[in-house]
Amino acid sequence: MTGPWRTSYLQAPALVLAANYKISAHRQALTLSTTFMKHTITSIFFFLFCLTVCNAQTIDKVKSNALSLELGKTGLIYNLTFDHKFQAKNFGVRVDIGSNFSKYLPLFSTGAGGYYLIGKRKSFLELGADINYLNVDEVSNDQRGVNLFYPNYSIKTYHASMNIGYRTYGKRSLFRIGVSPGLFKNGFIPGGYISYGLTFY
Repeated sequence: MTGPWRTSYLQAPALVLAANYKISAHRQALTLSTTFMKHTITSIFFFLFCLTVCNAQTIDKVKSNALSLELGKTGLIYNLTFDHKFQAKNFGVRVDIGSNFSKYLPLFSTGAGGYYLIGKRKSFLELGADINYLNVDEVSNDQRGVNLFYPNYSIKTYHASMNIGYRTYGKRSLFRIGVSPGLFKNGFIPGGYISYGLTFY
């Protein structure tokens, strides 16, 4: 065999090896990312437990319940969130439901979680963790964007996410802003959120 056909024939094994190397490197990167997030989430849970046991603080009395509109989370979506903080305590729980209302990559999400507050009076550092159900339906792959906030492919899964941010109470309001990285089967999504709502008893 001579000419360009011989050259292509000899190059084929090298191309296969290069492709296998890229796939292997990609899998290793995903494994490292997933392992890092698992260790991070475990550390956050341990940290929250230690704070709950060891760090009692005086908090100004604020209204226990809040209904908020939230933009973001682990997905660039619009969430309706119900938040309940236990009176005179540094922790609380919340549930949410949301969608991105997209035509080509519609998303539905719902979840629940807890949080711990560090601070006094009415402004706090908020640390929390959630378990969420996420359903993404890829209608057209021509409209894909960067998967900075949620997966840009079809997926139905439960996933864990963290919340690290700032929370402040007004006279009748609650404002929150922060980051919320999420752990998925194929890696993690950075995530972030901003939220404003009304408080009530």
